[in-house]
Amino acid sequence: MLRPARPTDAAAIADLVAMADPKSIGGLTGIEDPVQAMEAFRGLIRGRSGVASHLYARVFEEAGRPIGVVVAYPGRLVTGPAVPAEARVTEADEFYIDNVAVFPEHRGRGIARRLIVSAETAARGNGFPAVSLIVDERNLAARGLYEKLGYAVSGRAVVRGESFHRMRKPLVAEQTAPRAAALA
Repeated sequence: MLRPARPTDAAAIADLVAMADPKSIGGLTGIEDPVQAMEAFRGLIRGRSGVASHLYARVFEEAGRPIGVVVAYPGRLVTGPAVPAEARVTEADEFYIDNVAVFPEHRGRGIARRLIVSAETAARGNGFPAVSLIVDERNLAARGLYEKLGYAVSGRAVVRGESFHRMRKPLVAEQTAPRAAALA
């Protein structure tokens, strides 16, 4: 079942994000010790502000346990003059997918695809013209999934010294009135 994340999902979300991008935890918390960084990150997820908040996440739950997550939010939250041009991963007017992760034992069932589509639906419902994300240049499987979903490479980003493809998908406005989206 796909649903908005809750503060009680913090441990599972932190585990999923750490699995997908271990370096991001220390980067978001500013803490080098991995145990302390994970605890601080769980606190950020439980909170109601910042891009790590559960308010910007949707989980795929099975048997009462989150097994996948998408973290996505308005690009304006992470753009500005303080971000070097080569590291800019999105634009202010785009909806940014920060992280998509599914525990390994649940992969291959279309869960990541459903999570991505849910972020796109939220973006469209909130009037964003496009969704963007970055993918490690070495992660050909993820890039292939994004391309199948209509994303195209639109540039390059260097984050924490690693090279990423910046990918973007223009959104077509729905013909019906927009619905309120869970990820504003």
